Amino acid sequence: MPKVTYTPAKGLVQEAGSGVNITGNISSNYLRFISGDWFGMTLSTLADTAVDSGFTMADGTIYQAAWDGGGAAALVLPEAKAGALTVLRLTAQADGGANLTVTTASGDYYAGQSLNTDVVNLGDGLMTHNRILGNDWTDTVATGGGAIVTANGTTHNRFTLAATATNNQSNIGAELAFFCHEDGYWRMSWLASELGSGALNGTFAFSAV
Repeated sequence: MPKVTYTPAKGLVQEAGSGVNITGNISSNYLRFISGDWFGMTLSTLADTAVDSGFTMADGTIYQAAWDGGGAAALVLPEAKAGALTVLRLTAQADGGANLTVTTASGDYYAGQSLNTDVVNLGDGLMTHNRILGNDWTDTVATGGGAIVTANGTTHNRFTLAATATNNQSNIGAELAFFCHEDGYWRMSWLASELGSGALNGTFAFSAV
């Protein structure tokens, strides 16, 4: 196979040798999803009351949401079209006891996935956790001291996060990201920010509604 080089100036150029060489930026929502590099996305800043009122998330948008968990919040994902990405970042300490739900649009579902969450307990608000990505099989061992959280890929269309008091992973900076890897199905990632012991929130689960 000949070597292929891509540059913003010339596009794809075939050269002697083998492999693929890329210079310049690569714009990919999948790379954003797995790395947490949100450069290029649209920022929307929301007060707690705006989150409590509920809203439909938009493709290509990261929401900096000051939700404190004092009131329930019902969010809806955009239509699941392959390549879509939307992100929720908490900018307040969410420990008020209420639930935040993220429901898919009608006819869409969470992809079959298993998230192996972790518990670190190194200090309030420390971003020392791994970004948790779902596997397309069900893990058998909770390797990070947390819990295995599974979406069945057929009926699960809601994710619920409880703003558990005192000990949780929904402190300032926690992130939920949603990426559509194929039409109709969402993958989810979780970046924890700990409060107290950093235990996983009392409700952190997929369900069917």
